[in-house]
Amino acid sequence: MSDDSRASLTGALAFLAAARLVLNTGFRFVYPFLPVVARGLGIPLTQAGLLVSSRWITGLFTPATVRILGRGERRHRLILAGLAMFATGAAVTAATGAIVGALVGFIMMGLGKPVFDVAAQAYLSDRTPYRLRARYLGVIELTWAASLLLGAPAAGWLIAGWGWAAPFWAIALLSTVALVATRWVIEPDSRSTEVAKPLLALDRSALALLAAVALFSGASEVMFVVFGAWLEDGFGLSLLALGAAGVILAVSELVGEGSTLLWTDRIGKRRSVAIGLVVSAVAYLLLAVTNANLAAGFASMALALAGFEFTIVSTFPLASEIRPEARTRVLALLTVAMALGRATGASAGPFLYEQFGLTANTLVAAVANMVALLLLVGWVHEAEPNG
Repeated sequence: MSDDSRASLTGALAFLAAARLVLNTGFRFVYPFLPVVARGLGIPLTQAGLLVSSRWITGLFTPATVRILGRGERRHRLILAGLAMFATGAAVTAATGAIVGALVGFIMMGLGKPVFDVAAQAYLSDRTPYRLRARYLGVIELTWAASLLLGAPAAGWLIAGWGWAAPFWAIALLSTVALVATRWVIEPDSRSTEVAKPLLALDRSALALLAAVALFSGASEVMFVVFGAWLEDGFGLSLLALGAAGVILAVSELVGEGSTLLWTDRIGKRRSVAIGLVVSAVAYLLLAVTNANLAAGFASMALALAGFEFTIVSTFPLASEIRPEARTRVLALLTVAMALGRATGASAGPFLYEQFGLTANTLVAAVANMVALLLLVGWVHEAEPNG
């Protein structure tokens, strides 16, 4: 790689990481401030929860959107489209101040973010050798934890000073700035991408990986959807304490994502995913026997979250080389697998907890991870390291 191309890639990486931090903040700040947003819109909390659900449901249409807007795997166009949809969605949410407008805005943000994500991942994958890819993709994945550690407090400051809509306006403005800057930072699509590609056919390895992703994503959601209820019911923690617990878990996320940069390329992507699955499964089982003790149970939960983040972030570079000529579409299907897993886990988790207690959640999560591990080991193949 020449000095010029290396500098160009470094600039693109920094830009994509900064833009993704903005989009991730727009996604994650809503959770701790959902009651404030609900009051601002004049709706009950249950309806505000449906707004959040609409974002995940909309993500299921990512492959179709990528297929229509990015015919021929056009990364530059998809990055622009993702930023434009997210900026518009945030602005519509803030400007209307009503449930209908917020629903339209949340749907647009729910579609714009995964479109941007898969295009950014594919863009970096195009320009990095497989043996080093986890380092580059891991950098932009660090923004998921950073958005909670940095973005959420910034959103709280904006809300305190200017009201519930202020963070949405800020997100819209920053997304628009990124949209304009894309022209100078991201290389335009080549002529070869202007030809529409045929429908994507997946082999057994790809299907097994998608199934594994759905399983371990669902396992994570089964656990973490009842995390607050477990702390509140079992130990009577205050809202302030719950907020502090959220920060600690965000640090756990950062540890898991950061470990990807250090180890995944060295030990192999497929092996890293396997290790992450085992770590998470063990942590789930530890929580089954430690959940009566706050410190031990919380440590087990933090380990499970770090293991999950190491697993999912290691999965992205692994998936990026399944079908190099169709990276964007494969990564789009990966978002669908994650969304389906999370939706299933979010539905099953509260039921299991209320009917059988936290131990049921831990056992279901551990079993799902082990089935995912069997699929990974038995059917998923990894590209050559020097590809």
